[in-house]
Order: sequence, then structure tokens, then C-alpha cells
Amino acid sequence: MKTIIKILFAASMIMIVSAADAQYRRYYPRNSRPMYQDRVGKNGEIIKDQNRYSRRSNQPTKLHLNLNYAISQPLGGLKDYAGKTSLNGWHLSLLYAINPKWQIGLGAGFYDYYERFPRKVYHNGNIDISAVQTHTMQLIPIQPTVLYFPGEEEQAVKPYVGIGLGATVVGYKNYWGEFLDKDNSIGFSASPMAGIRISFSKTSPLECNADVRYNFVPYSKHDINGIHTVEANVGLSLNIR
Repeated sequence: MKTIIKILFAASMIMIVSAADAQYRRYYPRNSRPMYQDRVGKNGEIIKDQNRYSRRSNQPTKLHLNLNYAISQPLGGLKDYAGKTSLNGWHLSLLYAINPKWQIGLGAGFYDYYERFPRKVYHNGNIDISAVQTHTMQLIPIQPTVLYFPGEEEQAVKPYVGIGLGATVVGYKNYWGEFLDKDNSIGFSASPMAGIRISFSKTSPLECNADVRYNFVPYSKHDINGIHTVEANVGLSLNIR
């Protein structure tokens, strides 16, 4: 399952880069005559045309496709169950720009937590069980998301804050040797976040995206009293016109 997730993530990254290249060629084809040209001044100096990028900037970006690799640290009850930092995560979102300050859309992700414990005798009522326990949990959040950008649209580095509110699919599996205790649930989830987008250039539709978010799911089963995580994301944002 982890291998499939990694392959899908790599394929998605390739698709985003390919789409960005196609988006660039759409507005700046190699063989087309430039819309704006530099000119020679009275003394022979080259005067750069300041409107060379206006063809792009006059058409504001409306859709933003973000794909991030995620590192997640369990907290609270989840840390007691499977406390190791998860390196198996990704987050995808498609956002619509209402205006330069606000973006709304839908985000989804996948996070996998795993920890194996050495053989131990566990007491369950009048029964003693000697077993090697393996704890796993998968979280799949699907959240409507709102982002706010306090700076100017032309900034190369654009900070933002936001929140995702929606539902998360929780896949709980506890292996007692060869025996399995499992549970699948869907519950409310909330994810406040803060991050930045960094433009590669004035003409590139790609931006670097990085954010930190706190995730909460009120899951109270199997001695887990609430799922809390802190997550760091880094990836690409494709501006779709």
C-alpha cells in the first residue's frame, strides 16, 4: 500500500510539472513573434520593455492546484498508540481565487502511522496474552478549505493563513501477533494552517508551497482519546488560468 501511495505521489508531481510546462508554452510559444520588444534609445542603449509580462499579468490566475509531501508528528492519544513521526503522507488541494486575498476549495490527504512493539505479556481481565503488537493507523481527510493572503499579489514570497473543516476517514488496525483488531470510522476534523508560496519567476505558473498545520479529529476509541498531529508540508502549486 505504501509503495502504491509513493508511486501515485511521484506520478502526480510529474503531471504537475508537465502541466506547468504546457501552461508556459501556451502563453509564451517558442516560435511566436513576441508581443512586446526592446527598443534602441537615442544613444544606442537598449531600453527594456516594461510591458513584456502584461500578456500574462492581465489574465489573473483563478485555479491553483497544490500537491505537497507531508511529514506528520503524532500528539496526544495518537502518540501513545503510534508515536513515531510519519514520513508517509501527502496532501492535494484545488483552490479557486475569489480575489487576490482569498482562495476557497477542497483539500484531501493521506497519512500513515506505524509502530511495532516487542513481545510482552498483556493482561485482559482474567486472560494473559503474550504477543508482539503492531499498531497502524491511516488518516484520509477531505476538507473544504479557505486561505487568506495578507500581502500583495505581485509579491515573490506570499504568506498565508487558512483552515480546513471537513471529515476524516480513520483506519485503525492493531495486530496481536496474527490476530487483528480493526475499526473504520468517519468523523469531523479541523486543520488550521500557516504557510508561504514562493514564485519561481514572473512567467512561471509554478510556485513552491510550504506550510505547517495542526490537525484534530475527535476520535475516542480503543484507548485513543482524540487524534492530534502537527504536519509540515512542502511541494508545488500550479497556477491554472
